[in-house]
Amino acid sequence: MKYDWREAGEEWSAPWGSSAAQWAGTIFPRIRDCLPTGTILEIAPGFGRWTHYLKDYCEELWIVDKSNECIEACRQRFAADSHVRCYVNDGRSLSMIPEGSIDFVFSFDSFVHPDREIVEAYLSELGTKLKIGGKGFIHHSNFGEYVNSPRERIPDQRHVLQFFLRALFR
Repeated sequence: MKYDWREAGEEWSAPWGSSAAQWAGTIFPRIRDCLPTGTILEIAPGFGRWTHYLKDYCEELWIVDKSNECIEACRQRFAADSHVRCYVNDGRSLSMIPEGSIDFVFSFDSFVHPDREIVEAYLSELGTKLKIGGKGFIHHSNFGEYVNSPRERIPDQRHVLQFFLRALFR
């Protein structure tokens, strides 16, 4: 099913009033200690709702999305920003990113969609793409799935810990 990008993703920020309000009040306070930095990787930027802000906090910004439509929209939107690199991927691989090159990885409102094995594939890839000491902020809010019985249904978090340990000690 093809998504209707008529509002360029802004519809998801409506509860905050706008993406600017969501960035300033919710996202930036959580990542401000990681910025500015050298190289940022944004996974699944959509039409660049957060790319618009991230680009001002780095020397180089790599954005990767499986949707050609999204990457093309970002190429057009950020054409004047020569430090923004846009790539289409297969939705799980980061082969275009050099190993040990990323200072900060970011994804928001995207990891709620893929299956567990895709999330694990990305985490595995990130273990080699992050610089030693690299940091990340990956939003995976699926609280609605667990609202009725959280203790019984919360998934195993070992793969997340393994990802961070690999990034720190490789």
